[in-house]
Amino acid sequence: MALITSPIIAIYTISPMVMHIVSIPSLEKSLTTLNHFNLMKALIGVSIVILMLWLLNIWLFHFLDDQLNRKINKNLKYLFSFSIVFIFFILLKEKRAQHNTIDFGVFGYYPLIMTTANNTFILILYRLITGKHENAQLELDKTRLELAQYVTQQEQLKNKIHPHFIFNALNTLKLLIKKEQKAAEDYLVRLSSHLRFSITEAAKDQALIKNELEFCQNYIELQKVRFANSIQFEHLLPTEVINNEFLPVVTLQSLAENAIKHNAFTRNNPLIIQIQQNENGSITFRNNLIPKRNNETTTGTGLNNLKKRFKLLGNDEPVVLHNVKDKQFEVTFNTLKK
Repeated sequence: MALITSPIIAIYTISPMVMHIVSIPSLEKSLTTLNHFNLMKALIGVSIVILMLWLLNIWLFHFLDDQLNRKINKNLKYLFSFSIVFIFFILLKEKRAQHNTIDFGVFGYYPLIMTTANNTFILILYRLITGKHENAQLELDKTRLELAQYVTQQEQLKNKIHPHFIFNALNTLKLLIKKEQKAAEDYLVRLSSHLRFSITEAAKDQALIKNELEFCQNYIELQKVRFANSIQFEHLLPTEVINNEFLPVVTLQSLAENAIKHNAFTRNNPLIIQIQQNENGSITFRNNLIPKRNNETTTGTGLNNLKKRFKLLGNDEPVVLHNVKDKQFEVTFNTLKK
C-alpha cells in the first residue's frame, strides 16, 4: 500500500505548486527549467519523501505498540508522528532556504499544509488497513477458540464418558451398593453431577470459579473412592473470587486429572492437591510429586491446550513450575473477568 499510494499522493501534492509557479509573472525566466525532466525529478523526490513518511509511521507505531501500553498511549502515537514530521519539515525548509531565495508569499506555507495533510492521509490509511487486519485477527482468534473449545469438549467426553471410565465408575458403584448403600447414593449423586457438567458446561468458553471448584471436587471425590481415600484436596480461595471470577471451563478438573494420572500415591503417601490465591491476585494449583516407577511418556497436550485457551480468551498463559527437588508441581494463572 505504501509503494502504490506514494506516487499518487506525490502527484496530488506537487500539482498545485506547479500551477502556482507557472502563474507567477516574475518567474518567467525561471520557467525554462520547469521541463518534463525536472517535473519527473520532483515527482520522484516527493514520492520518496512520502514513502519515508509511510515507513516512519509504520516503524513508529510498531515501536510504540511494543514499548508502551497500547490503550493508554493511543493518542500519544499520533502526537509523536506529527511531531517528527514537523521537525523534519523545519529542517528541510531551512536547508531549502539556503539554496532558493524566491519568495512564494503566502503560498510558502503550502509545503507545511500538504505535509500535515499527507501525514494525516497516511495515518488514516494505516488505521484502516491495521483495523481490518485486527478485525480479521479477532475473527481468527474466535475461530481458534471455538476449535480449541470443541477439542476440549471432545476430550472431556472421551475421558468422562469413555466406556473405560463408565465401567470403572459403575463397577465401583456396584461394590458400594453391596457394602455401603449410603456411600453408594452419595457416589451416584456425584457421578450424575459430574457427567451433567461434562456434557453441558464443557460447551462454554469459561465457567464461574464456584462451578469449577464444584466440578473438580466431584471428580476428586469419585477418584477417592477408587483410590481408597489416598487423595487430599483443599482450596484457600476467597469467597469474593469464587463467586465473581471465571476460568476457562474445566481448568481445575484438567489439572487434577493430570496430577492423578502422573503420580503414584497411596494412603500412607497421599496425593495432596491445593488451590490458593497469591498476593498479586493470581491463583496457583499445586500438588506434590510422587514419581511412578515406570514413568509414562507425557506429550503435554493437556497443559498446552490449557495455555492456548487462556491466551485466546485474552489472558496470560499459565506458568508451569515443575520442581523435582522440592517435589512440587505448580501451575499459576490469572482469573478471567466477565
